[in-house]
Amino acid sequence: MIDLKIQEIHIYGFGQLSNIVINDLSDFQVFYGENEAGKSTIMAFIHGILFGFPTKQSSELRYVPKNGSNYGGKLRIYFKEFGIATIERIRGKASGDVTVTLEDGTTGDEELLKQLLGNMDKGLFQAIFSFNLHGLQNINQMKGDELGKFLFSTGTLGTERLAKTEAELQKELEARYKPSGKKPVVNEKLKSLHELSGELKKQQPKFKVTRPWSQIKKEFVRK
Repeated sequence: MIDLKIQEIHIYGFGQLSNIVINDLSDFQVFYGENEAGKSTIMAFIHGILFGFPTKQSSELRYVPKNGSNYGGKLRIYFKEFGIATIERIRGKASGDVTVTLEDGTTGDEELLKQLLGNMDKGLFQAIFSFNLHGLQNINQMKGDELGKFLFSTGTLGTERLAKTEAELQKELEARYKPSGKKPVVNEKLKSLHELSGELKKQQPKFKVTRPWSQIKKEFVRK
């Protein structure tokens, strides 16, 4: 599994974003803000630089700038195996023209980029390194080998965070339901439902039907 860290994001023009530089990024970076602030656009930009811009035939948003800015930008990424690499992608044929420059001066294109990424595809990258709610929901669609890589990366990239999250979720679950509890919300609802069921059974004799329903139905139709 590749080991990388994005150090700088430079957006020339992508969707509503233009001439933006984001640096001093942490190992685990969270983008947050109001709706339409550009969070999804930044994520789509990273995916576009690494794996190509969506083509006109694609169902994905292309984020072509409407203000006339140059379409594209670059990422500065540290790869444990290769060092620092600058990956620039701009408007070009199909998914855009990419140029990769390593710190030793080596340059390349898509082939070198694939080598840096360990031939990882866009779907797997999204599942491991950059995800949102929809990405988490798509985990169940991953194939066996992809899921194996995902689980492995979870262990290597942050077991403490995973354990902490699991503990918080368990606490939330127990606040809602415990097999032997009384106060959690679901337990109280189940108790109320059980009491209503008992009351319903007590009331059933009062509404006992002495004749078969089929006979009553026939008489009703006849009348």
